[in-house]
Amino acid sequence: MSNQKIHVSDQFALNSISVQEEFADSRTPVIESALHHANFKKLSHRTASSQGVSLSELPVTGLLILRAQSEKPALQAAIQSTLKLDLPETLRCTGDNGSAGHCVRWVAPDEWMLSCPVEDAFDIESRLRSSLNDKSVAIVNVSGGYTILRLRGPNAYDVLKKSTAYDVHPSNFGVGKVVNTVFAKAQVTMQCIDPGEYELIVRRSFADYLWHWIQVVSLEYGLNIGIVD
Repeated sequence: MSNQKIHVSDQFALNSISVQEEFADSRTPVIESALHHANFKKLSHRTASSQGVSLSELPVTGLLILRAQSEKPALQAAIQSTLKLDLPETLRCTGDNGSAGHCVRWVAPDEWMLSCPVEDAFDIESRLRSSLNDKSVAIVNVSGGYTILRLRGPNAYDVLKKSTAYDVHPSNFGVGKVVNTVFAKAQVTMQCIDPGEYELIVRRSFADYLWHWIQVVSLEYGLNIGIVD
């Protein structure tokens, strides 16, 4: 396999930096995030930390979609016995949504999204299925199909106001609230983690689009790239 060069640039963004990276021939499987090619680690060294907006991408995270209607009590019992968590109330989440934690987010009246360390996803799925004992509950591993972005900073709220029609005022979009909405032209699951800090779960195919969009709408505030280990 010949070496491959990837060139990433954005002519509109002040903090956009062209990146070239060599990928050598390797037979070792590698899990890469959706924005791996943008080389956030390198970009983080070239942007000032005093900017109004900070963007980071979480490492590849395990994601399981859970669906249940009449068997919701059985799913609740399985989540409780497996992870010691409850199914969240409408528009809420339970657990720790850090990159190494377990978190269940409400998605719809009969649907939830469970995040976990990617190396634990298969084991958790297997334990849930065993606990459910063939109940009518759907569990789908979508870990490779999404990425998780974090926006924070004094102007992160302004970026949200530019990007979504959803009312993100703190009186309506408070800490812990989870909504499914449109961000720019991408469908996202959006959560307020802390005042001025937000999480965006977006399909992998829209990650580049959202990355470029955030660069553009953050231009007047300044954009810093953060790293989440």
